Order: sequence, then C-alpha cells, then structure tokens
Amino acid sequence: MDYIIIDDEPDAIDVLKFHLNNIPFMELKAAFRDPLDALEYLQKHTVDLLFLDINMPKLSGVSFPKFLEKPPLIIFTTAYSEYALESYEIKAVDYLLKPIEFDRLLQAVMKAKEVLNHNKTGVKASPETSQEIPEQTVFIKSGSEFHQVSIQNIKYIESDGNYVTFHTTKRSILARYKISEVKELLPQQFFIRIHRSFIVAIKHIKTVKKHAVVIDAKEIPISSNYREGFLTIIEGISKKRDN
Repeated sequence: MDYIIIDDEPDAIDVLKFHLNNIPFMELKAAFRDPLDALEYLQKHTVDLLFLDINMPKLSGVSFPKFLEKPPLIIFTTAYSEYALESYEIKAVDYLLKPIEFDRLLQAVMKAKEVLNHNKTGVKASPETSQEIPEQTVFIKSGSEFHQVSIQNIKYIESDGNYVTFHTTKRSILARYKISEVKELLPQQFFIRIHRSFIVAIKHIKTVKKHAVVIDAKEIPISSNYREGFLTIIEGISKKRDN
C-alpha cells in the first residue's frame, strides 16, 4: 500500500517510518510536517492511505479530508485521547494514540489493507462512500474455541481478574483476557473505559447518569478516575449532533 504521513512533529514521523519500514507491503511516498504541503501533493498524486495527525497548526487532521475530493483511507494519530471526540463521526480506518507501538500499528494497517481489498474487488465507490468500511469483526478465544463477533454488536465488556465477559446483542462470551488487552483489541473511537472493570460501546448507551450509564436494563458504574474524560466525550458528541 502506498501511504503518506502528515504530522507536525518530526519525531512522530520518524517513529512511523521506522515501524512501517518493517511491513513489506507498505511503501512510503512522502512525509509532511505542513498539512498544506500535503494537500498540494495529494492534488497531483494518489495514495492508498494517510497517517494523519489531528492536532496540527494551520489545519487540523479532522478538517483535512474535507479539502480532498476523494480522500484516501485514513488512520488518525494523536497524543491526546480527547481527540477521539472530534474523529468520532469520521469514517477512519483506525485511531492510534501516541506513543504508537508496532503491534497496534500493524493491527491498524491490516484493517486498512482489508478495506482497500474490499473496495478494489467490490463496486466502485463514489466520493461519498469511498471510506465506508465493511463490518468489522474480532475473534474472541474462549477456552479451546474462537468466536467471531461483530464489533457493532458488542455492548460492553466486564472484567473479573484475568477474565472478561464480552456482552453482545446475541450472547455473552467469557474469555481469558486482561481488560487492558481488550482495550487494545477494539477500535478506540467507538469504545471507552468508564471503570477499572468496564469498557462500554458508545453506540449502545441509552442513558448517562451521574455515576452510571445504562445499557439495556443494566446500570454500569462510572468510577471517579474515568468520569471527567467520559463526560467530556459525551457532552462533545451531544453538541456536535445539535449543530
């Protein structure tokens, strides 16, 4: 896959270059610290994928795709988790938090590869649908079995020591994971940790109370360590939908 990097921090560019150089099918075409220079490049060249920082001077990563007639696939990169709010409604392949580890980057790249292959073999996408992503699934190992589950159907994850239970719209699956491992497994723009024992899917939240969220008929506690960040994201989503 051809890709470019857009990030105003040279160290961040170097980290991405170093990691991506170890993935054989990835080919770097250019790297830019100024997003306006990247816009000029993309008016003349086509690439498969952008690694796009969000917090940049002159032009934010969230606004950047609006200036392209046919945006490539996008993987957002940022040092600030609160920017998940701004990218929530953008159909990006993935959202990576700095410092970026190789295994998490590889996971995002494989998602992009899957989407690109889908677009090439399916119906030609229009500018409006060029970033539509096919249904994403994960394989959850439970005992000796692997269960394939649609990410959209996961409502929340509950931790109990070294085990977690994935509660989905169809069933519950007990698996041997730490909750920190589950957080890396799921798309960070759609799931949020609200307690040391709970990760919830934003789309399945029915009600947000002062100290809990309601999913179906279950109240899930919000701990003080996670409350401020969670409420900031929810309030921001509410404001965006009102505009």
